[in-house]
Amino acid sequence: MANANESLKDELEQERREKEWAETWKPQAAGDMLIGTLQGYDEAETDFGSYTVAHIRDEEGVLRGLWLMHSVLQDEWSEADPGRGERVGVQYLGKRSGENYDYHMWTVKVDRPEAAGNESGAERDSDRPPQESRSEAESGVPEFEGDKLYGEPAVERSANTDAAEREPNGDAGGESTLDDPNGSLPF
Repeated sequence: MANANESLKDELEQERREKEWAETWKPQAAGDMLIGTLQGYDEAETDFGSYTVAHIRDEEGVLRGLWLMHSVLQDEWSEADPGRGERVGVQYLGKRSGENYDYHMWTVKVDRPEAAGNESGAERDSDRPPQESRSEAESGVPEFEGDKLYGEPAVERSANTDAAEREPNGDAGGESTLDDPNGSLPF
């Protein structure tokens, strides 16, 4: 009888977890952190488009929804590449001023045991330095459109280079009509 009760209890607990709504996590100040276990993802529609919401069960057991809507947060999340069940830490670093607009700065870390990292054992244990790409090694010039910070010139491209290759995401260089890409978001 105890086994049947435990099974029913487990089913009810699983159903409660599936119906549980994630409480949106909104940092209040630079330095605020969310640390917990990634439970999964949802997609949500807003006036600004569709966004991914990461569900993280924090250290107090509360299910939090982290809206991956700022471009820096999206980039950091993608680079960290957390998987379901992994412990993840997100820190809001505050609003920064860029050359053309203000943006929100974030950092994301994943707590992975060394053996279970993204890299294979051969890559991780290798003491060989990173290799240059073939085109960079042949030309001696890195493949990027120039470095404004250090004043390096842009790499010359041939006249027959495809426009989509010159512009990221196939954009033909049109100007954005948005003054602030984050709109009227509260953080």
